[in-house]
Amino acid sequence: MKIKPLILSLACFGAISMSPLFAQEAVWQNSYKLEAAGKYTEAIAAIDSIPAAGPDGEFKVLRRAWLFYLSANYEDSIKEYRLAIDRNGKSVDAHLGVILPLMAEKRWVDAEQSAKSALELVPNNYNALLRLAIAQEAQTDWKGMEKTGQSLVEAYPTDASAYVYLARAKAWLGKKEEATAAYNAVLARIPGHLEAKAFIEKK
Repeated sequence: MKIKPLILSLACFGAISMSPLFAQEAVWQNSYKLEAAGKYTEAIAAIDSIPAAGPDGEFKVLRRAWLFYLSANYEDSIKEYRLAIDRNGKSVDAHLGVILPLMAEKRWVDAEQSAKSALELVPNNYNALLRLAIAQEAQTDWKGMEKTGQSLVEAYPTDASAYVYLARAKAWLGKKEEATAAYNAVLARIPGHLEAKAFIEKK
C-alpha cells in the first residue's frame, strides 16, 4: 500500500528535474565549468539556448561580453557590452565592463569616456576611477590623472594604488614634495613598495 505513493513521488521528482527551470540551470552550470577550464568559446556556445528576450537575456549578453574579453576577442566583447548598455543604460556592470576590452585594445580615449560614463552613474566608484587613471596615464594627461588620483585617495584612503597614481601624476608635473608625500603614504600601506622606495631614494 505504501509503494504507490513512493512511485508517485519519484515520478513527480523526475518531472521537476526535467523541467525547463532545471534544464536552464544546467546550461549555466556547464558554461561556468567550461570557463573555469579556460574553454571560453565553448562557454559562450553553451548559453546559446538562453532566450535573448527572456528574463536572463541581459545577463546572457553580459556573460558573452565577459567571455569574449577572456578569450581576447576584444571587438566582440565591446559590441556585447555596448549592446548591454543599449538595453539598460543604468547597468553599472556594462559601463564598467566595456572599459576592460577598450583598455586591452589601447583605445584610451574611448576607455576614458566609458569610465566617465560609469562615474556619472556611480560617483567615486573605485574601479571606474582606477581605470580612468590608467587611461589618463596612457595619454600622459598628468593634470587629469592628478585630479583622478586625488578623488581616489579621498574616497579610498586606505588603498595604496590610489596613492601610487596620485604620486605618479605629481612626479610628472614636477611637484616633487607632493609626490614624495604620496609615495610615503604608499609605503605606509605597503612597506617595501618598490616604486615608492625607488622614487624616494632617487630624490
